[in-house]
Amino acid sequence: MEILVLVLRAASLAAFAAHMLLSPKREREDLARERSGARAPVFANIAAIGLFFPSLIAFAGGLEGRVVLLLAFAGCLLAMAGVALVLRSRVVLGPAWSFAPRADEDMGFVTTGPYRFVRHPIYLGLSVMAMGQALAFSSWPAFLILLSGIVPTFAWRAYAEERLLCRTFGGRYALYRKRTKMIIPHIL
Repeated sequence: MEILVLVLRAASLAAFAAHMLLSPKREREDLARERSGARAPVFANIAAIGLFFPSLIAFAGGLEGRVVLLLAFAGCLLAMAGVALVLRSRVVLGPAWSFAPRADEDMGFVTTGPYRFVRHPIYLGLSVMAMGQALAFSSWPAFLILLSGIVPTFAWRAYAEERLLCRTFGGRYALYRKRTKMIIPHIL
């Protein structure tokens, strides 16, 4: 049973690694060159995530017991679902995806795929993935970092993106905003 818990925990971490490895080098270079104030929420988010992963390992729960196995299994499923949403959203965005917010009329803004239901499905997917990892590792400190650091920095990033999109697309984006929830379908 302990080996299965370890495998499930490793799989939840592999989900995050897969998402990061699929980030094109061009996007990482764009973030380094970005000059606007849009970098601050990105770097704050990276810092929160930088605290999250060590807390998974340092404060991981035990490896024995049915409850631990159930949490590892449920957490692994959540992490995989989160990364699936992130990857699907990035595919739909295509060349419009970037680490730091950017928008221009030539690229347009996307309202198809997961973007029909929420304006920021990538942040939803990353939050679900992190929640799954915190469950898989039975790490309450990681869950607290998710709630107090990662989610707020995703909200900060989302608001920064929304300001840019409103400036760039005006009324078209305002209409999309009015009919589409920000992060959680039908709720928020």
